[in-house]
Amino acid sequence: MRPRTVRRLSAAAMFAVLATGTPALAVSQSSSHPVQHLIEAVPSWAHGLPAALVKQTAPVQISLLLKGRNQAELRQFVAKVSDPASPSYRRFLTRAEYQRRFAPGPADVAAAKRWLRGAGFTVDTTTPNGSIVTAHATSALVGKVFGTTFGLFRVAGHLLRAPLSEPTLPAALRPLVATVIGLAQNPAVSNATPAPAYLNARPCSRYFGQKIAKRLPKYQGVHQPYAICGYRMGQLRSAYRVDRVASTGKGAKIAVVDAFASPTITADVNTWSRRMGLPGLRPGQLVQQTLPGMSSLPQLTPLGVPVLDPQGWQGEQSLDIEAVHGMAPGATIYYYAALSGFGLNVGPYEVGLEPLLVALAQAVESGAADLVSNSWGGANDNPTPGDTLVLDAITNQAAATGITINFSSGDSGDEVAASGVRVANFPATSTGVTAVGGTTLEVGKDGRRVRESYWGTQKVAGARGRWDVSKKTFSGAAGGGVSTAYPQPSWQKGIVPAGEATYGGLKTPGRVEPDLSMVADSTTGMLIGYTQHFPDGTDRYGEYRIGGTSLSCPLLTGLLALAVAQGHHRLGLITPTLYAKSRTAAGRARLFYDPVAIPRKHGRSTLANVRPDYAKDGDVHSGVGYTLRILSNLGTLHARRGFDDSTGLGTPRAPALVAALR
Repeated sequence: MRPRTVRRLSAAAMFAVLATGTPALAVSQSSSHPVQHLIEAVPSWAHGLPAALVKQTAPVQISLLLKGRNQAELRQFVAKVSDPASPSYRRFLTRAEYQRRFAPGPADVAAAKRWLRGAGFTVDTTTPNGSIVTAHATSALVGKVFGTTFGLFRVAGHLLRAPLSEPTLPAALRPLVATVIGLAQNPAVSNATPAPAYLNARPCSRYFGQKIAKRLPKYQGVHQPYAICGYRMGQLRSAYRVDRVASTGKGAKIAVVDAFASPTITADVNTWSRRMGLPGLRPGQLVQQTLPGMSSLPQLTPLGVPVLDPQGWQGEQSLDIEAVHGMAPGATIYYYAALSGFGLNVGPYEVGLEPLLVALAQAVESGAADLVSNSWGGANDNPTPGDTLVLDAITNQAAATGITINFSSGDSGDEVAASGVRVANFPATSTGVTAVGGTTLEVGKDGRRVRESYWGTQKVAGARGRWDVSKKTFSGAAGGGVSTAYPQPSWQKGIVPAGEATYGGLKTPGRVEPDLSMVADSTTGMLIGYTQHFPDGTDRYGEYRIGGTSLSCPLLTGLLALAVAQGHHRLGLITPTLYAKSRTAAGRARLFYDPVAIPRKHGRSTLANVRPDYAKDGDVHSGVGYTLRILSNLGTLHARRGFDDSTGLGTPRAPALVAALR
């Protein structure tokens, strides 16, 4: 690996350092202690003057990815065990076999932890196979050890930490460590982080088109229906024909990875299940796993400001667990909480990418679950090489041991509205995961699927008795597009249109996401329930509609658990199988519905609804406002017969998909 040139501070940056009275630490780089540069640890956005310097007493948490054994052999094994045409297909390794052949050696793990403690770090946690060791120390100590200092940079509304010069890896760690993550922060936000005490305003519809907003302005010449109150689980099971699968998922094991942990989750899921007509949780059916030693870390940003609110992720956790439980009420659920005391200085509900990757590694290396659902991701496809190395190590172990990893494709569509640049979302762009996109789902009065299209919503306010479409704003869409970080995998060749795999002038075809989709539109989302804090000061159970690919991903994971339960075996990396069975139109039609392209009139989608919202969240006495939601806007994505970069292969016909995978 060729070392990169060290990027030194500019004179202006050095002046900023001196002006704060916080001098950079002098670090000896003598020839008797050789070092190697970390791979692009200074991210592309960390240029120019930082907004502030990180206090030298502020905590910085890092994770070391240790070098595994026989990595070339592992990559070959993963390719064969995932290929339905290979004699080795689904001949997965046990956790013990993987540990013996491919995991870091126990002596290396012990040596890495011993070195960290000797250098003054506190070791927070080690993943079960020992591949990732997480530790923290003060900014001053971390900077001294890695030969750098830290600044805070404003990036798309985020205040993120990054090294001010290229860090170096101490010589003692070079034989042990593949990469270090955490020196620079990469944002990863939950795709659905609701405000406390949200309630659906009335009127709203129980099924698509039930109630029409006749007293409000027309759109495209007709009065539009009120938004769904939130589909009940029975409606979703019926729409995708899950109720025709002879399995409850009993025997299958699902892991859900999020941040923090709800203290009321079991009671909330049981209340929701009873109201949905589903069985509640058996004793021991839901197990919450928190990372050892990390819950006691101080909840501080690099500026020393306490911003992380663990309750902010309570709605996300409730959504994910209720979605998987609703689809597979017999499956065992393991919840892995990423607990990080060193979050992003961007608001109370966010957490960095690195702690979530560590939690994902915990879920995979424990070997407890057959499938893992991840409703989080970064808003770009520009991961640091360190993050890519860590994710690839996790997905390779998962595929080798038969674990299926699913990721949400994101809630900002092609990202043009959010960032001005068309980009897909990492980690869903990884070739080692199933990328799950989202749709707008129309369910009729009888519970059957009427129509489905890509989820892409624009919001329009009313003005002078009409909807002012000249001032429409972006209001959420399923992620999709082509990766610039991962090349096109062999299983997508011949199925993904060439124009989508090379969109934007890519010379080499990239991996296109999503692979498949399910309902995600928050105006046709799912009704969830959990204990919320209401404006009157009380904490009580409440229900409301929620969507996003945070919904579609756990729905698919729960559906796949039915295949695990029926087949009595793990599925591993399912994308090579799904694409192999979809190489003909007939094969694809057996497994997937093909979401339609919505007709357009005067350049606008003809599909819309009206959404009422309380003026103050959770307060039924605060008055109701109305907005028009124009649905199924593609942006730069495509809607065509067969595979497309908006919904992938399509949405599942549950009985056929389960039968094909079991």
